[in-house]
Amino acid sequence: MYEQVWVKKTVYGDGEDQLLQGDGARLPRDILDRAGQIQCVYLDPPFMTGKAFRRKRPWGEAGWKRGAPCLDLSGYTDRFPDEESYLEMLSGMVSASWEMLRPEGVFYLHLDWRMAGEMRNLCDQVFGKERFLNEIIWSYESGGRSKKTFSRKHDNIFLYAKSDHYRFDITRVPLPRGENRQNHMARKTDEDGRTYSSIKAGGKEYRYYDDDPVYPGDVWSDIGFLQQRDPERTGYLTQKPEKLLERMLKPVVDPGDWVADFCCGSGTTMAVAERLGCHYIGVDTNPEFAAISLARLRGENLTVTCGTAMDGREAHTHTDPERNRLWLDGLELTGAPYPEMAKGTDLIESWEVGRIENEVFYSRKRFRRSFRYPALTDNVSVEDGKMPDLMVTDAAGIRRAYRWRNP
Repeated sequence: MYEQVWVKKTVYGDGEDQLLQGDGARLPRDILDRAGQIQCVYLDPPFMTGKAFRRKRPWGEAGWKRGAPCLDLSGYTDRFPDEESYLEMLSGMVSASWEMLRPEGVFYLHLDWRMAGEMRNLCDQVFGKERFLNEIIWSYESGGRSKKTFSRKHDNIFLYAKSDHYRFDITRVPLPRGENRQNHMARKTDEDGRTYSSIKAGGKEYRYYDDDPVYPGDVWSDIGFLQQRDPERTGYLTQKPEKLLERMLKPVVDPGDWVADFCCGSGTTMAVAERLGCHYIGVDTNPEFAAISLARLRGENLTVTCGTAMDGREAHTHTDPERNRLWLDGLELTGAPYPEMAKGTDLIESWEVGRIENEVFYSRKRFRRSFRYPALTDNVSVEDGKMPDLMVTDAAGIRRAYRWRNP
């Protein structure tokens, strides 16, 4: 039989990368041990909107296949007593980011019009005005339109360097020149059939071929907000697109570098860092961020420091001794926010088998739903007849651990 137990960490592989629930302004010792080693820190903190954000999470095979049905869940609160308390929080995060960066490292801070001015001054104090590199304007068209002002349709992303030896290679993020034509130039085709724009100056012709790359400036209008049915969507309302993080990370990191995000939310930074071959550290105060992020990550070399629930919900299983298999039949989930019509494993988003030692779950195999693979495997082979311990994540992102006890 299985009994629910508390687990403080989950380890995959060697556990080198880190996801942990905590305060990005007061990093724990196992993260501070990497001070001076991080190549890039990206912060996308609350914007001080005064809002409480909710999130939607699909459940069951139908939900992951079509985007509905979904659970309507609380997300995070972007409310602060006053401007002083907000600036105090971000001051701690910016200072922690400076400490964590290596000399070649860079820092991105992502905000909007509300607090961009104040935070530019704060970053100048922490990094030094001479370390300011860019104010990137991310322009988009989503949302409503104002009739009292020009509509506010951009975010501000500040880029700072730790030192004057920072790494930055713009050639890693080329754009097709054909999409950035200068209308005042003449359009021509050369003897090889290549099209180009042409301008003469000082008696000399300058050619700009369509198939030659051009590189982004500091106003980005070619990356849109995620649409509601975008396969990247996690239900996290303020989720940023992976293309945006790719453009920020590619010029400044190499495979094997460390990337950190101390307000990591839905895990976009870690997903892009992992795809670029980087190590990563993600920190967030919301305990459900771990489940949202894990759904996007391979997580083959990862430690997740986030306690599991202890709420008495039972895990139902059965075994097939002849086939030497364990079957997961579901969780005992009733009441809000869980729908009454759900059956079997409908309300399970992922589950894992492994062993629990000293409040740490060492994962051996993980099964999960995704938009690409909405069905969930519900059985696993049992090695040598020994029943494994379980980690089960429900559709609301709550993780529960279960240890096998001989009846």
